[in-house]
Amino acid sequence: MENTNCVGGFRALPKEKTLAGKMRRCGIEIEFSGIDEGNTSQIVAQTLGGLVKRQGPHLFTIEDSGLGTICVELDTRYAKPGNQFLPEGVLDAARAVVPVEVVTPPLTPEQMDRVLDLTKALQKAGGKGTSDSLFAGFGIHFNPEITGYEDPYLLRTVIAYGLLEPWLREWRPLDMSRRILPFVDPWPLQFTDALVAADDLDLSVLRHLVHSHLNGRNYGLDLLPILHAHDPEGFAAMFGKEASGARPAFHFRLPDCRLDEPDWCITDEWDRWWLVEALAADEARFDALYQAWRRGAGHGGLWVEEVARQIGKNGEELFR
Repeated sequence: MENTNCVGGFRALPKEKTLAGKMRRCGIEIEFSGIDEGNTSQIVAQTLGGLVKRQGPHLFTIEDSGLGTICVELDTRYAKPGNQFLPEGVLDAARAVVPVEVVTPPLTPEQMDRVLDLTKALQKAGGKGTSDSLFAGFGIHFNPEITGYEDPYLLRTVIAYGLLEPWLREWRPLDMSRRILPFVDPWPLQFTDALVAADDLDLSVLRHLVHSHLNGRNYGLDLLPILHAHDPEGFAAMFGKEASGARPAFHFRLPDCRLDEPDWCITDEWDRWWLVEALAADEARFDALYQAWRRGAGHGGLWVEEVARQIGKNGEELFR
């Protein structure tokens, strides 16, 4: 069923450029079922151009596409080249809960809009999203490039996410499958407490707070890639050599993938992240929520109402 309501493009980020003056890019990861890796690769090539190359039994690349090199794979470590210990029959039986994943390189804003064509093509071909199964838990991951390690906007964005997350989860509730599976857990309130209480917050302090309060990567916003890319030695000393996808980008895991729902559009999922950055960029509203949390309002049952009062019931004060 083709989505006829997905019109327009991705909203431009409130801060479009890095400190170096370059347009910020964003990688996108799309998880779904209903189409195998080989057929998905062909759909990508037909939609965006490029040459399909098989790199392993469950791994394909599409090279020289309109978006650069795109990866398509069965998203489990047991299907990766050199690590396939499970029989093919077992992997095939697991396809209802193990997604196929399309991974783009970092994209310019104009390139991001072409992802709309891809999601429409996948939807038309029978792609299924997270609501297809109680144990699917399929998501969209956005990896927006940071403006710079020295830019205060980076840390403001981290805090803005903590302030906004309870509201985001009620504004557009996640599918049940993603709420019950441990892939996009909410940040503990104590972590946001520590963020807003830290008068000397920098990336080193943030690394220690993450180590003290968070357990791994399975949160709506995964900060490990930024911390690893910023200080590899400090990261390894604290977290070990566990792979973190080190890169100077936020790893926003919260959004759902609902390919088989006719009213769903990937740009609606992007709006979740856009609102986080919009709050970070809005000094008055950010400071109002920051100070309210410092006064203890974040632990009350009315925090979502406080956020709505500051930014509007549907974020309309930030969307302006």
